[in-house]
Amino acid sequence: DQRIFDNGCSIHMTGNKSYLTDYQEIDGGFVAFGGNSKGGKITGKGKIRTGKLDFEDVYFVKELKFNLLSVSQMCDKKNSVLFTDTECVVLSLDFKLLDESQVLIKVPRNNNMYIFYLKNVVPVGGLTFCLQKSL
Repeated sequence: DQRIFDNGCSIHMTGNKSYLTDYQEIDGGFVAFGGNSKGGKITGKGKIRTGKLDFEDVYFVKELKFNLLSVSQMCDKKNSVLFTDTECVVLSLDFKLLDESQVLIKVPRNNNMYIFYLKNVVPVGGLTFCLQKSL
């Protein structure tokens, strides 16, 4: 079955109960996903073990056709997640960035979101120059 790493998903979810170990039935309310206004009912919770990376607190939602794995929850477990134009890489707990000069933007996490303001990223002079050139 297909798994999707979702940076907009706040919890791990699956529609396939057979993936879950240590499964327990719960009444977890309803969750919306994929533009489906009805969403689905959370009826259970368990773990997915992969050998390299285990996922705890994975919720079972029968109506879900995909497995959604939360980037926020992976980061909560102290993993680093890197997105490129071709792949998503989950790095080990002991990963260290060797050269800070490779960091172009660093945005702190706040309430499970990473929000940045363009005024803090785009140099004022550079933006003004671009606007003047286009006029």
